[in-house]
Amino acid sequence: MLLAIDTATRTASIALYNADGVLAESTWHSRENHTVELMPQVAHLLDLLRAQKNDLQAIGVALGPGSFTGLRVGMSVAKGLALGCHIPLIGIPTMDAVALPHAWQSLSIWAILSAGRGRFTVARYTPRHGIVKQVSEYALVDAVSLIDLVSNDSEKIARAIFCGDIDTTLAQRLNDSLGARAIIAPPSMNVRRAGFLAELAWARFQRGESDDASALAPMYAPFKIAD
Repeated sequence: MLLAIDTATRTASIALYNADGVLAESTWHSRENHTVELMPQVAHLLDLLRAQKNDLQAIGVALGPGSFTGLRVGMSVAKGLALGCHIPLIGIPTMDAVALPHAWQSLSIWAILSAGRGRFTVARYTPRHGIVKQVSEYALVDAVSLIDLVSNDSEKIARAIFCGDIDTTLAQRLNDSLGARAIIAPPSMNVRRAGFLAELAWARFQRGESDDASALAPMYAPFKIAD
């Protein structure tokens, strides 16, 4: 059984997962109280399944991008559990889990994470046979820069799905500027659930892959700041 931890933003989520899929999951709006909320939620999920820490085979954790505090808390707990239980630690980019729910369709995917102060971290993915592949660099943008980025994309994608941290204001601006080119995922599909991160981490675990718990570090910021 694998425990997945995602505290990359104010939306926190954890899940327990095995070969049959998601066994239990909890997602909540943390308001930056990850430190005091995370371990009680982990204990609660284990209690629901009448399981113990010794039943865990691996830990999956969101690598970022995300907030400094959120990522640091999630990574610290994940490392502590992995080292304490002598089990593999598996890091998964946060944006991969945002894009994965849309892997079984043919449109290009723009994954979006709130970066605060009206800014967003974004990346474009392409889906194929239930797998998503990142095909652009991460970019830090505001709403105007996001629209420019999409409009000037070198591949001139006719239509794309936009998913992740999309509030009503951003959704309206995307619709107004991009029209039919922008397919906005519904709110229920925009919640970042640890079950998707767990699915990605479980796949790595089954391939025998893991990360060095002493060296694994969060990615706090994107690589590119859009003009």
